[in-house]
Parts: sequence; C-alpha cells; structure tokens
Amino acid sequence: MKLRTYTPQAPLLNFVDYFWYLEGYSPPYSKELTLPNGSIELVINLCEDKIKLFDRESNGLLRTYDSSVICGPHSEFFIIDTSAETTVLGIHFKPGGIYPFLKIPVNELHNIRVSLDTLWGARAHELRETLLPLKTVDDQFRILEENLLKLASRPLIRHPAVSFALNEFLSLRHKRPLSDVSGQIGLSQRRFIQIFKEEVGMTPKLFCRLRRFQEVLNRINHTKSVNWLDVAIACGYYDQMHFIKDFQAFTGLSPTDYFSRQGRRHNHVAIHN
Repeated sequence: MKLRTYTPQAPLLNFVDYFWYLEGYSPPYSKELTLPNGSIELVINLCEDKIKLFDRESNGLLRTYDSSVICGPHSEFFIIDTSAETTVLGIHFKPGGIYPFLKIPVNELHNIRVSLDTLWGARAHELRETLLPLKTVDDQFRILEENLLKLASRPLIRHPAVSFALNEFLSLRHKRPLSDVSGQIGLSQRRFIQIFKEEVGMTPKLFCRLRRFQEVLNRINHTKSVNWLDVAIACGYYDQMHFIKDFQAFTGLSPTDYFSRQGRRHNHVAIHN
C-alpha cells in the first residue's frame, strides 16, 4: 500500500488539512466501517469511473456514484466497499473548510454522499481528466491545489464567529461549556447556530459531541487494554452510561466490540463477512 499526503499553501491552508493519495489498499475484508468526525472528504477514483459505497438508508445495498464524490460532514458511520484494490486521490477539508467551494449551505450535505458533478457540474469531470495523465503524485497534488483555488465560489474567509468557535472547540473540546464559548461571540444563540450549521454542516452541540468521541478514539488507539470508565471521565462524559450511548450512536458498536475489531487505520473498522 502506498499512502502520500501533502499540506497545501495559504490561503488553502486555512481550509484544507491535507491532500492525500492512496494506492494498492486491499484489506482482507470487503467492507469497512468509516466513523464520523465532522469533516468533509472529496474522493477521486483514478482507476475506475465509479465509486461504491453501502447505503444505510437502503438496508445496506451497494450504491454506485460517479468517479468523484463528496462525503459530507457525518455524525453517522457509513460503510465503504474495499473488495477491489484501487487508486484514489482526495482532499481532507478542515471543519467548515469546504464552505467557500460550494454554492449551498454545508448542512445540506450532512450525513450524505453525493457525486461531485452534482455540486461542480462539468468542472468535476474536467478536474479528473486533468489529473489522469499526470505521471507523479506531486504533479497531481500541484494541479489539484491550483484547480481547487479556481473552484472557489465564495471569498476564502471564515465568518469571525465560526472561526472563533472552531478554534475554541478544537483546542479545548470538552474542557469548557458550549454556553461559555457561544456567550463570547456577540450573536444571538439562534443566529450563531444558523451560521455555524451553514459553514460547518451541523450544530455546535453535535460538533462538540463528535470532538469528544474523537478524543476517545485517540486515547484508545494503539493500546492493548482499556479502562472504559477512566476514558469516559477523562473525555468529559457525565457517566459511563452516557458515554456508552454516545459511542453506540456514532459507531453502531459497543465500546468493547469496537476495540476488538479496530483496524490499523484510525476511524476505520473492519467488517468481516
């Protein structure tokens, strides 16, 4: 398996965590659980003109998308098809980072996957066609960066309230009550929630729940044993039952089931047939 990442330059640096390239990923199972983290992923299949994902709304039936797809901000797990080896190129956006590149509020993409041409029209196809002949991953990253800048439909700036809130949520997470952060913004609670949803894709409360859940995963990743009560308390849960309920809501698994099945890739879990 070959995995490469690239951190873009400013101004994209404020909106994109990294570009990534994955080649030859072929795990010994055909389904993989992808856990929610509130971020948005753009995925371009460089091998085939389609991408397959399992649809939770259709009893797990395999659904085919175009060769490029946007995975919106998720607060639910979803399942990807890993039955065939592939080569993919992607963009991992920072929370709220895709907002300048869309003409719709980001919350319209909450918990959905959509073919990129639905959002960018013919430019999605043109982008992939530009990338395919390139001989090196570095060239693909460079062209992807150049084209993403051209695809911005809004100014590359964040709303100050969203910028402040994200900085607080990402640095402090559960250490500070949500009301303390929103109280410093200078907007009504209703207006702040509306702006945050439009740019980030979900309410501030749900986003903070996901950050707390992600902290749990960070704490248990690569460990051989876990004291779940200690983890729950350290991550700011009121009690163990509250922690278990949240964990099951985001993964579909109990904490112990997840721990026994977690794979090498963070936020991805094998589903054995």
